Amino acid sequence: MIKVFLIVNSQGKVRIRRFYEGIDFEKQSTIEKKLFELTQKLSGKSCNFFKDLDGIYDKKCKIIIQMFGALYFIAIIDEDESELGILDLIQNIVELMDKMFDNAQEIDMLHQPDRMNMLIDEVIVAGIVVEANLSELYDTIKLQETLRKK
Repeated sequence: MIKVFLIVNSQGKVRIRRFYEGIDFEKQSTIEKKLFELTQKLSGKSCNFFKDLDGIYDKKCKIIIQMFGALYFIAIIDEDESELGILDLIQNIVELMDKMFDNAQEIDMLHQPDRMNMLIDEVIVAGIVVEANLSELYDTIKLQETLRKK
């Protein structure tokens, strides 16, 4: 199960925030800050996943970080979830963003947060990946966008 999903820019500003378990706002802020500090220690070209030995969220969890452009995609997952599956999920989200926004950039998230939130909510519900098929996701999002414009 996915516990946390974040998209953070290289200055530490959270652009998308999803906590799938009840955590108070102060703890959420602390987790976000520690995760951003962790991203600053990593190589920009690598993808990283490791156990949460520092207890940023829970020592039984794993942290996955993937950088695309100036954005860090960060997921905290339980020990039963697949790291490679989450990396694939992040790749799918980035590809969908590129299709939705015609070569997505951070500014698209700022000016159209409803579209980004819709994308994330179509893929992850309550910490569970409900759809991973890119063409299905794109068709669903395209249909929702058509209905929204009417």
